[in-house]
Amino acid sequence: MKKLLIVFSIIGFIFAEGKISGVTYFDYSATDTKSAFNFMRQYFGYGGEVSDKVSYKILFDVGRTNLGTTQDKENKEISEDTRLVTFLKKAHVNYKSSIGNFNFGLIGMNTYGVQESNWGYRFIEKSAIDKNKFSSTADLGVGFSRTLPSNLHLSLLIINGEGYKKTQEDKYHKIAFNTTYGERNINKNDGYNAGIVYTTENTGSDPATMASVFGGFAGKGLRLGGEYDLLTKGSVESNILSVSGNYKLKDNIHIFARYDLVDDNDDANKNGNNYIITGIVLDCDGGISVSPNLRMVNYEDTEKDSEVEYKLNFQFKF
Repeated sequence: MKKLLIVFSIIGFIFAEGKISGVTYFDYSATDTKSAFNFMRQYFGYGGEVSDKVSYKILFDVGRTNLGTTQDKENKEISEDTRLVTFLKKAHVNYKSSIGNFNFGLIGMNTYGVQESNWGYRFIEKSAIDKNKFSSTADLGVGFSRTLPSNLHLSLLIINGEGYKKTQEDKYHKIAFNTTYGERNINKNDGYNAGIVYTTENTGSDPATMASVFGGFAGKGLRLGGEYDLLTKGSVESNILSVSGNYKLKDNIHIFARYDLVDDNDDANKNGNNYIITGIVLDCDGGISVSPNLRMVNYEDTEKDSEVEYKLNFQFKF
């Protein structure tokens, strides 16, 4: 009994030293056929330091299942399954050593984070890599990172490859490498960055690879970002060109625009599209941000009509 009390005391001490955080995304959208209030995301995070060298982080992700239509026993479609569910997105331990930092567990990917910071508005839209599913955002495995005195950041991950919502399905693993020079958070600090991401995963036949070249600049109220992403699966190549710009009119008012060109080089199915989003961001007190914006999509397949959507995005951080 005494040992059990000691264990609970240690656990209580660790959690007492930690920090709770959260981010909420929701919006109002309107198109020619539909208008609705939508709950997009809720993140609950908890983390802290056990010692000078060891820290931990846990992140829960609440979102829609997006499983599509469900079927009954007679294979008849019932309805779209879009229930709110909770996923464990991150649960990892970080160890600081003399040669660099090691991560163990369910860790965030190193494939999209800097590009997302260059864009700067995750609550309005995902980064191009994430939006087009070129990479998962978290996975189970181990990672190593180190920042050199020349402001060159290196990161290497060995993970399952299935993402944080699935278990390992084969004997192969994914390797992800990132090298970034410069300021990696230009959405918060002035500076510039440039980097390369490369991932590879064997599939038993042809490997699946993804490469990203990106860069960004922030200064004098202006922030610019750009990236080119190439995903290869067997003989199929898909690519993304994404550029974005943001200008600070006042300390709490920003205007922005972003353009994505997506092409999968599939002339038969024509799945490519052009995506434009532009709007204003208002940063309010208490961690609240509001963004009225306009989105337009033009499809490579001329039989599909262009889409226009008006949105009002909200973010609350605590």
